[in-house]
Amino acid sequence: MDADVARPREFDIEAVLEHATRLFWQRGYAGTSLTEIEAATGLSRTSIYAAFDDKEGLFLQVVDHYDRHYSAQLRAALCRAPTARAGIDAWFARLLAAFADPDLPLGCLVTNVAVEGDRGESRLGRKIAASIALGEDAFYARLRRGQIEGDVAPEIDARAAARHLVAVTQGLSVLAKASGQPSVLQDVARTTLAALRPLLFREPAAGTLAASRAG
Repeated sequence: MDADVARPREFDIEAVLEHATRLFWQRGYAGTSLTEIEAATGLSRTSIYAAFDDKEGLFLQVVDHYDRHYSAQLRAALCRAPTARAGIDAWFARLLAAFADPDLPLGCLVTNVAVEGDRGESRLGRKIAASIALGEDAFYARLRRGQIEGDVAPEIDARAAARHLVAVTQGLSVLAKASGQPSVLQDVARTTLAALRPLLFREPAAGTLAASRAG
């Protein structure tokens, strides 16, 4: 065998990342030990170092895995809706459904680790900030599209509104981790969206509404 050919991994990396994701999601970054990672993934410490360099290297890949398989569901719900209002409603409906899912750890992996954070001063902190920015950018893009299409008020600051929606998302994630009571989370989401709708969204003109009913 050619010595220059890399030896193939002897494990399913997606399965390993999923097990590690669930562990970090449940216990946080600081609260997760290499011994626990070994037990959850079935890898030896030597294999973990060989594949990911160290615990932090594994976690950086875990965040990417989480973004691809979990956070992406929120962004898809937001972007695929026919209007910005419907998209934002769909985002929070999907978020609350995830928090109520007994098969998922409490809260949000990224939020759970963000509260341990260092304001982006480390590689880990920058990774968490970048993951949160994906949500902000998705909200911003949907609001700007809504302004172009006419269902979002043109005078609003779409970037500021996107940041507010991310803050609400992160706050709900903390509440989900702390209490997990669906009624509490639903109250926060419902009240927030009710307050935001008159500021963000334009109501259809009377003629347009009448025409749509007639059709």
